[in-house]
Formats: sequence, structure tokens, C-alpha cells
Amino acid sequence: MGFLKGMRDLKGVSDHHGGMPSVRQSFKDIGAAVDDRGEREVLKKGIPAKAVAKGFAEPVPGDRFAMQILLEVHPPSGAPYEVQYIFPTTRMKAAITVGMEIPVKVHPEDPSRIAVQWDAQQASIAAAGGDTAAVMGGLQSTYGNVADQAMRDAQAKSQAEDPATKLKKLGEMRDAGLITSEEFDEKKKQLLEDF
Repeated sequence: MGFLKGMRDLKGVSDHHGGMPSVRQSFKDIGAAVDDRGEREVLKKGIPAKAVAKGFAEPVPGDRFAMQILLEVHPPSGAPYEVQYIFPTTRMKAAITVGMEIPVKVHPEDPSRIAVQWDAQQASIAAAGGDTAAVMGGLQSTYGNVADQAMRDAQAKSQAEDPATKLKKLGEMRDAGLITSEEFDEKKKQLLEDF
């Protein structure tokens, strides 16, 4: 009686979540989850290189077991090039985010085939001080002090446009003889109207 009640409960839960996959679909999912997409061969035959993440890892549309990320590969010899790296999610052992340097191997006969060296990536993250420190370092190397500089520029601009500051400068210009009292009064009137 307990087993049958459990099966009924399982059916109710599965119906609530859109149904259970068939046995065939379950085996297909298992096969897709363990498919290494040729990475084992690249790791075995490949040439060590470095890549820099140019974006964030995202799911591959229509493929529940794969992620993708744009990488700029820096081979030991030759110019850097970009690869849209698609990898099985089950092989991902460490964080990858924009700006991070990632140890990869490049297939000697097909440079577009690469594989992340996940164990080395884990070690690199540990050496950087953990996941958060590694991710922040990657973001810092990509975006630098862009936000900080934008804030400083905006503050400088607002100070330059401040009517009191402009009026003070006009007064200094009048006192130095660079403008007449009439010009000063005219500019003062304009500033106060705009304010």
C-alpha cells in the first residue's frame, strides 16, 4: 500500500511540474549530460594556451546540457583570436566570467577546438583568493575604473556648471579687468534667469 501511494504522489508532483520524461528521454538526457563534446581529445592532444573571457557564460538555446562563452585565445605563437566556446555544463568545475584569464588547450589541427583546463582554473581561482576575488579581478581587468571615472567626470561637470561657481569666476574676471561691469551684470542676469 505504501509503494502505490508513493507512486500516486510522484505522479501528482510530476503532473504539477509538466510531467515526467519518458524512459527513452531519460536515457537521452543521461547521454547528453555525459557527452564531453570532444574535450577529452583536445585535453589529451592540445597545446597549452591562455584565453580571456570576453563575456559571461550563458546557456545554449535548445541545449539543456551546454553553456557558451566568447573567449579570446592567446596561443603560444600567433595572433590572438576569438572562439565561441561551447562546453558541457557537467564538466564545469570553476567560475568563468568576463575578464578572467583561463587556462585552455588548443587542438593542434583545428585551433577553433579548445578545451578549458578546469583543474588549472580551479587552482588559479584558489590562488586569487577564491571565487569572489577571481570574479572581481576579472571584472576589474575588463571594466577598470570606468564607473569611478564617470562619477568624477560628472562631479567636475556639475561643479563647472554650478551658477555660484560661474558667478564667482565672472567676478574674478571683472576684478582682473578682463570684462566690464556691464558685461558682468549682463552675464549675472543670464545666470540667474537660467537658474
